[in-house]
Amino acid sequence: MRNRLLLMTLIALLNPLQLFAEAGEERTVEESIRAQFAQLPIESIRKTQIDGLYEIAFDENIVYYHPQSGLTLVGEIMTKEGVSLTAQKKAESTAARIKDLPLEKAIKIGSGKHTVIEVVDPDCPFCRKTAAFFEKRKDVTRYIFLFPITQIHPDAERKAQYILCAQDQPRAYAEALSGRLDDEDFKLCDDSKVKELLSEHQRIGQQLGVRGTPSLWINGQFVSGANFEKILQILEPKS
Repeated sequence: MRNRLLLMTLIALLNPLQLFAEAGEERTVEESIRAQFAQLPIESIRKTQIDGLYEIAFDENIVYYHPQSGLTLVGEIMTKEGVSLTAQKKAESTAARIKDLPLEKAIKIGSGKHTVIEVVDPDCPFCRKTAAFFEKRKDVTRYIFLFPITQIHPDAERKAQYILCAQDQPRAYAEALSGRLDDEDFKLCDDSKVKELLSEHQRIGQQLGVRGTPSLWINGQFVSGANFEKILQILEPKS
């Protein structure tokens, strides 16, 4: 919903007259867009291969703006070979986001050749499905950041603190995500350091632009939700 509102705002407000009203100051296109839409978390603005068309990246979105006509385009730009330039840009953006993550603060499980970064809500049913899937694989190294969405799962924060408070975090994570424990089994953890660590996990999720769980980055490729078909395509690419 938030992304949709951002797109609607961008489409409604992008206007060449507004953007270039201060042309006498010789402001560049990028400066004009950033000034006009200071409320948007714009990551980058750059020219595309199409003359006069600019790419605007924000959150997990990419849209295209044509200053001369004032039109905003939402969709993908494809080469004649069928390669999505939009998808390539999103992949670059994703790689940049996960490059410098503090993985030492994550819950690490496994030591396989494939790197999986997970942002997870302990009470999310789809997170439990992906947890069960990855538990059966020995070819992955998982780095898990907890991201309780309390508006939907009011007990998720307490369960996240329980996991981070445990001496054996991987075991506590597996227990919590199994769904076999009762709510009273998750004893309240009132450790201030644990609360700080959970806040850091949540900040990382926000930094990655997470809007729902599970959000996965497998060998640098983003997967939204329990999309096992796409997960397997990355883990077991066909030659």
